[in-house]
Amino acid sequence: MKFKNIDNIMLFGGARLLADFAAHLKKARMKTVVFSSPRHLEESVADDGTTLSGHLQKLGVPCYSSDDINADPRVARHLTPGTLGIAMGAAWLFEKPFARRFDGRLLDFMGIRLPEYRGGAHYTWQILADNRRGACNLQVIEGGKDTFHLGPIVKTRDYAFPRACRIPLDYFASAVPQERAFLDQFLKEVRAGRNFKLRRLDESVSSHFPFLHTKTQGFIDWSWTAEEIERFIRAFDEPYAGASTFLGRRRLHLKSASLARTRERFHPFHAGLIYRLHGGGVFLAARGGALRVERALDEQGRDALAGLRLGDRLATPASALEDAMEYSAEYGARGVQRRK
Repeated sequence: MKFKNIDNIMLFGGARLLADFAAHLKKARMKTVVFSSPRHLEESVADDGTTLSGHLQKLGVPCYSSDDINADPRVARHLTPGTLGIAMGAAWLFEKPFARRFDGRLLDFMGIRLPEYRGGAHYTWQILADNRRGACNLQVIEGGKDTFHLGPIVKTRDYAFPRACRIPLDYFASAVPQERAFLDQFLKEVRAGRNFKLRRLDESVSSHFPFLHTKTQGFIDWSWTAEEIERFIRAFDEPYAGASTFLGRRRLHLKSASLARTRERFHPFHAGLIYRLHGGGVFLAARGGALRVERALDEQGRDALAGLRLGDRLATPASALEDAMEYSAEYGARGVQRRK
């Protein structure tokens, strides 16, 4: 496959990678337009809190907010035979008629090792599984539910997340430079007229994990082992609200967790008990081990660590755990909604 005479880029979606790549395209004097969703445009894409909308406005890159890209008449104003479309976490499902308008020039960037970890909340699921395999993929969007994330691969590259990556924010920070370099190289190859060899995916090794909603599903089950709880807390750490549990009727979000050294062989009845306060951390007993937690927040995001006392027990009601397992999240242009 060759992408001939590309003279403008149409970006779909949001997040920091799109923001960074848009800045690169602007610097490279490549004509660029962005179609995003209301929820993506209000998300922060910089350490200073700048939103995607504000970032693109500063760059002078045209940007449109769309609830349904398939019915958006503004796409036609920017779509030419020289347009290359690249989606990055887009909030919509591209229908077949929409994809056909690009004549094979509509691609999806996927920051996972395809065909594994399709779905959503990729880094949360990977941390839970202690998976440190990263990847960059550009995949042809053929359109429609029956081909969703099944298109041929145009370009791919694997890499590994370093051991220093512990929480989703670390994964994001480590991935973006890899992904930017990958996209920059792809753009150079397009301009050089490279003929890309398309590759179909091996579905015998595929996997899919659903989207997650932290405040509804991120509840700690204190029957798990210390290692399982520690991994769970890390998986819902920054930039998310944090894994939840309760002290009495107070809901707490735990962050900055690590396994603590202990000689004790804690019984399940110990689970959730605060047995030590030391060095700015709270030490919690758990089945088969112990945890050190350095941050606890209330539901308003205020520090709650100082209010924890020796002998307090953190616990999660069975009803909350059941609801978490039954909940199924979907994300649309305007945010999360319960899957029907």
